[in-house]
Amino acid sequence: MTVTRPLTLWMLMIGLLGCPVAPGGAGGVGGGSQTAGGEPARMSSRCANARFEANAAGKRVTAFLGAAAQFSNAAFELQASLVDVCKRIGGELGMSSAELSGDVRSVCNAVRDKLRAELAAVGSGVQLQVVTTPPRCEVSVDAYAQCAASCDVNVQPGELEVQCEGGEIVGHCSGECQGSCAVEVQGECGGRCDGRCSAGCTGECHGTCEGTCSATDASGECRGRCDGICHGTCTAGCQGSCEGTCWVEGQASCQGECRGGCSVAYERPRCETDYTPPQIDADCHAACDARLQASAECQPGQVEVRVSGDVAGVEERVERLRAAFAHFGELRVIREKARRVRDAGAGLVAAARRLRGTAHAGIEAVACVAEAAAVLPEAVASVSVSVEVSVSVSATASASAG
Repeated sequence: MTVTRPLTLWMLMIGLLGCPVAPGGAGGVGGGSQTAGGEPARMSSRCANARFEANAAGKRVTAFLGAAAQFSNAAFELQASLVDVCKRIGGELGMSSAELSGDVRSVCNAVRDKLRAELAAVGSGVQLQVVTTPPRCEVSVDAYAQCAASCDVNVQPGELEVQCEGGEIVGHCSGECQGSCAVEVQGECGGRCDGRCSAGCTGECHGTCEGTCSATDASGECRGRCDGICHGTCTAGCQGSCEGTCWVEGQASCQGECRGGCSVAYERPRCETDYTPPQIDADCHAACDARLQASAECQPGQVEVRVSGDVAGVEERVERLRAAFAHFGELRVIREKARRVRDAGAGLVAAARRLRGTAHAGIEAVACVAEAAAVLPEAVASVSVSVEVSVSVSATASASAG
């Protein structure tokens, strides 16, 4: 579905201009503190807020620098959020402040090891299962179009086409909803159920299947028919009760959100899945993609901790584990957001290499591009650490005591 919306020289220049490089940014590719889980580098405000000439080169550099700043800020914020949630999980387990000190690797790995030890100590007579539904991340179609128009001189505002893969465009429809309309339910749903679908899903279950799943992806999540309870998205035919959002076909007047087609232009359209960008300048796409993923809005899925067996004598330990695993919805949001940001970072690093020679954008532009080229590899490495660490801690949810 489519939505239409209205340098060796460069290092010398840094020294001559005195354009500051953020702490840790001068260490080169992969050489900074980020590989050990330290605080990621960030762009200086001078270069982050720089505005250059309105010619093609100046517009590309301006968009790139703004994206590099937003990306490095996102790397910093993701790492801080990950440390915070790991500390809260550790606190539920009774860990001391000394045990929860250090960088993101130290803190989260200590929490992971404590979770494993607590699960092992519960004993074989108790079964503990953590069931989570995937987080839902959305990106703004309009934001990409506006970014592209401000960066690429060949893009005309209002004439840019952005496609959501799988047709997953969602937005408010002031006209006739030609697809399906969101209805909050706790009961029967004949369409797509986002939430918890009991008693079988005739379509595909995307998330966790409490029962038998016909196919799983690389991370172990269900991506096929679920004979049991589907936690996540049942693409069609929720046979029992849907607890969450039901997408109902044939609702001409839709008071909620509409997907699948609107008789007029969507208001505030978003992609619920990945999107296919239009044909624009490669540097502009890298900048706009990084901005979009850094600002993606993600909501945690539901978390349910089930305990069965004889808990006599281990009640306190089980309750600590239950409280700790309750934070795993937030942890999965960080993991998903970090994965998206990390993947977008590779495009920014490549754009930095291409833009280093943009001398006709001005000497200050070249110097700021050089600063970004120094900061970005550290920010990308920091986000990669956040992905790695969050995956490692999340994996403890798949371990069951007993």
